[in-house]
Amino acid sequence: MKFDLILFDIDGTLLDFNLTEKNALKETFEEYNFKFNNNIYERYHNINIFYWKELEKGKIDKDKLGYARFDQLFNEYNLKADSKEFNIKYRKRLGEGAYLLEGAEEICRYFYGKVKMATASNGGKDIQLKRMKKVGLDKYMDYMFISEEVGYNKPDKKYFDYIFNKIGDISKDRIIIIGDSLTADILGGINSGIKTCWINLTGEENIENITPDFKITNILQLKEIIG
Repeated sequence: MKFDLILFDIDGTLLDFNLTEKNALKETFEEYNFKFNNNIYERYHNINIFYWKELEKGKIDKDKLGYARFDQLFNEYNLKADSKEFNIKYRKRLGEGAYLLEGAEEICRYFYGKVKMATASNGGKDIQLKRMKKVGLDKYMDYMFISEEVGYNKPDKKYFDYIFNKIGDISKDRIIIIGDSLTADILGGINSGIKTCWINLTGEENIENITPDFKITNILQLKEIIG
């Protein structure tokens, strides 16, 4: 094995967050008797990405992110609801929606017992732990690093310093992070001195000035990189 520890992002790497997100939003809209369609979902999706990017930059905290995205969406579509209450109901449904991406369980099973594995996620702790357990991936993980518990978000170097302090005597050159976000996973890994692997399932163009060590389009390709 070329590495002693694999850090897996969760959403967009192991689990299909887009499907979870869409279903949770649709069900919460239905509870409020709001009209729901793909255009509304796509707009919410883009608004949500914007606020998560703001979180990565340290310009907003997670509590404000939760309701600010719905404040903006409701304002644009002239919907009347308490955004904080809506967010609570929406997040509950997020925790209930867990869908494996192709190859996720196979790759975890393949490396289990050969190399240490951990999650490294910016998502909500309650949501992420529940979803990982629901699909059975939690049993493969030696550690579960979630930003709410760590106290920092990727790509903050302090997030990774926390991990290094917890894992003991594993050299940085024997650690790799795999994730779908160039600005969170890959930039965070680069700034922290570990190897990085960008998983690009959708053929996204890299418009960032961020260069990962490895690029894959299917998580099973990790076998070739890690050994």
